Amino acid sequence: MYNKGKFCIDSDFEIRTVREEGNDIDLFIPIGNRTLNLYFDDNIKPLYSRMQFSIVRNLIIRYSLDAENNIATIHMLRSIDLHSSVVNFEIDYRNHVIEIKDREYFVEMRIINKEAVDKLI
Repeated sequence: MYNKGKFCIDSDFEIRTVREEGNDIDLFIPIGNRTLNLYFDDNIKPLYSRMQFSIVRNLIIRYSLDAENNIATIHMLRSIDLHSSVVNFEIDYRNHVIEIKDREYFVEMRIINKEAVDKLI
């Protein structure tokens, strides 16, 4: 489990800090050329189940500890380079946990409401 400020990731994969300047932090998470299934757990009502990305090698998550900025940008990469980004998107992490789990045939990534996680504990 990675916790810093209001930012939280529960991951089966190694999480490396690759840049930390002031309040800005970049995390690197190698997942090894896997299919990544992304679930938003009721955050996007019209989305039926998941978004699937094939052959994702690494994730980079960029976030800030600034109290006025609770936005994290998540990049899915085909290689080690940020310019190999397949897709990137932003989330408000203040009330969410990012869960990254190693499944037999894919990686499962969920953006979960912290209240739902607290109810499970």
